[in-house]
Amino acid sequence: MSAVKPGIITSLLLCLILSLFIERAAASVSLKAVEAQRNLEFVDLTPYLELFRTKDKNLDIHTLVDNPLIHFTPVTDQYINLAYSNDHIWLKFNVKNDTEKAVDLFVESGFSRLDFVSLHFKNDLGKWQTLSGGDRYPFAQRPLDTQQLLFPITVPAKSEQTYYIDIQSSSSLHIPLFITSAQTLIEIAEQRYWADGLFYGICLMAFLVGISATLIFKQRLFVFYFLQVITVTLAIMSLDGSGFSLWPNALEFQEISVVFFQCLAGIFITLFARSYLHLKKAFPRADLINRIFIGYAVLVLISAPWLPYVAASFAIIVAESIMVVWILVQAISRAFQRYKPAYIFIAAWTLFVSVILFVTVANLGISHNYSNSTYGLKIAFANQCIILMMGMAYRLHLYNKQQERIRQAALVARTENKAKNELLAKVSHEIRTPLNGIMGVVDLLSETGLNKSQLEHIATVQYSGNALLQILNDILDHSKISSGKLQLEYMEYSPREVVIKVVDIFTPLASQKNLEFIDFFDERVPDTAWGDPSRLRQVLINLISNAIKFTAEGTVQMRVRLNTDINNAQNQTLRFEIEDNGPGIAEELESKLFDSFTQGSSSVSREHGGSGLGLSISRQLIELMGGEIGFKNLKTGSLFWFSLPVQKQS
Repeated sequence: MSAVKPGIITSLLLCLILSLFIERAAASVSLKAVEAQRNLEFVDLTPYLELFRTKDKNLDIHTLVDNPLIHFTPVTDQYINLAYSNDHIWLKFNVKNDTEKAVDLFVESGFSRLDFVSLHFKNDLGKWQTLSGGDRYPFAQRPLDTQQLLFPITVPAKSEQTYYIDIQSSSSLHIPLFITSAQTLIEIAEQRYWADGLFYGICLMAFLVGISATLIFKQRLFVFYFLQVITVTLAIMSLDGSGFSLWPNALEFQEISVVFFQCLAGIFITLFARSYLHLKKAFPRADLINRIFIGYAVLVLISAPWLPYVAASFAIIVAESIMVVWILVQAISRAFQRYKPAYIFIAAWTLFVSVILFVTVANLGISHNYSNSTYGLKIAFANQCIILMMGMAYRLHLYNKQQERIRQAALVARTENKAKNELLAKVSHEIRTPLNGIMGVVDLLSETGLNKSQLEHIATVQYSGNALLQILNDILDHSKISSGKLQLEYMEYSPREVVIKVVDIFTPLASQKNLEFIDFFDERVPDTAWGDPSRLRQVLINLISNAIKFTAEGTVQMRVRLNTDINNAQNQTLRFEIEDNGPGIAEELESKLFDSFTQGSSSVSREHGGSGLGLSISRQLIELMGGEIGFKNLKTGSLFWFSLPVQKQS
């Protein structure tokens, strides 16, 4: 085969290069141009755009234009949404000015979270000029000092200009681009100011309502409410770029601010929902998911500064989207339980959840339309704030009604208790007067010449009368204690003397039942103590009487010890213990044994006279004297104990 001549190879290469230039020229001619006008409406640039994607982060405008192998492809989708991508994105579009004067226009990115955005075009001298902005530039370094990504351009008269935009960003690549005139931009800016002012005004009002309710009612529900309002508002401000003005020099924080505030918003939204719907009580198992999400959000919040932005953003936005749906499901379940506040919650939550899901699928690139998502989020959250404020007002109404019922119930209880105590005191006092007369006559009768059988009957009457008199005394003491009219005497007394006199009273009774009555005195017990000896005697009589009565055989022990506080040697107490071999206390009665009108069983009472007040009065007397009282069941009976201070109480 003959060799191919060099001239033929050169011709083929020239034809190839020429075809590439012709193709690029044809593409340039076929590219639809925007018509420049002084009153140009807000025009979506997407139909006019061509796109080129590359992994080369260092590709500049000169290399791009001079490289004949680089091909732009027309954008065929209605919206440019490339989700999370690490590509270097180049876009180009043409603007044609058929008028006799130059036209000033503005190019705007509807998504302000893009990190680096540059607009390239040739100036009047034919040299490339670049305007740079984006989320990683402070306001002072942007073409215009505004939260919006705005690039001013001037299209010369009777010309057609080609503009290039290159974009690099770690955030989701939503690229809604618009072009408009200065007049239209001013009109739209005014509308935006009104809309944003209304939105932030509603947020401020919701915040003030929450913090005022917190200070007045001091409930966690209102704390979670206003913290939710703050964090969601800050998350939206970070999303639309307006938050950057609050931290203008914190570029690194601006990068993760959306993730940071989304985590906080998710935490407080969940806490508020749990409190408002009482989810912990209503669905204890399902509420575990709520708590797991809170812990997960805290973990993402802490780790976000060290994670790639894409990973951190993806981690919280997906989890938060699932969580808001889960909260809505729980609210619907509460509504089926006829919990009325849940109806208000659902009304406030439904639109908010819908918009959050829309933003999520837009971030993931599933849905392309993202240009109005921030405004939709603001509308949804403002709607939620307004409805939830009504919900909070309803909760306050329910709270006030509940408090009123509690106050009324307490007033009725106090009135009934006062009437009951007064009646008991009056009746017992009226009964005690004739009873004392009867007992006096019986005592006189016992001293007359009676036979053995008559003396036994008299003894029975005396025992029964004394028991009835003790019951009346218990009722009087209970009434005095309940009304706060019981007066204690404070004096020096001999603990040993008080105990010996009580033991002497019960020794004959114990002997009649063939019981061994043992008393033990710690040698460290002081000769004198400070307190009310008559009330001490009353408590001892109550407890020892019960012990002997309910012990059929065995022993009853009375022990007195001195206890000293290890940390304070001056803090000494006397501990009295009464142990018996009786039947013990039923488990179901242990928790209320010292309550008023409580007895050991329906058939047998561990009270000396059966009033059900002896132990209750004993407890109240001991507490009034600054002591403690208790009991415990033993294997062979019961042990009742109480302690009293030795020294005078300040």
